[in-house]
Amino acid sequence: MNKNTVADDKHSRPATLIVGLGNPLRGDDGIGPRVVEELLQRELPDNVEVVDGGSGGLDLLQLLENREQAVVIDAARMGRDPGQFTRFTPEEVHLSPRSFSPHHASLVEVMTLAHALGLSLPQIIVFGVQPAKMDWGEGLSPNVENALPELVDAILQEIRDTLPEGGYNV
Repeated sequence: MNKNTVADDKHSRPATLIVGLGNPLRGDDGIGPRVVEELLQRELPDNVEVVDGGSGGLDLLQLLENREQAVVIDAARMGRDPGQFTRFTPEEVHLSPRSFSPHHASLVEVMTLAHALGLSLPQIIVFGVQPAKMDWGEGLSPNVENALPELVDAILQEIRDTLPEGGYNV
């Protein structure tokens, strides 16, 4: 089995999950899956799993189970210039749940559900990327595409910073 694919046994899952959220058919909303494509081309430590989480939903809760940490990448309207990204934790921002839907649940809703069910979640780091366009159509806008190398580097640095010294070189 490829170390960067979902493991069959939940209990033997890699400790770190990197999950890209979004729909590549909606312009810059495809940033998460695009980052996943880039990361799958890299040599990553055995304890890191990279997954295209699609549009999220309740399946995200299952992906987060039995992890020590998760890095989530998604488009986020933050009032910044297109392509700018921000690293934050859920605790660093005020997250208010929206209406619950079993068909499409956001990270906030998944976290709310986990809390309500008494499930423990891993440490979560989010990289939000300001989109320029989220209309129907494939491909990232030029500003978001140009930010991709720096974003991937920031994610890899995040992973480096959480591993024991000497545990990961790029």
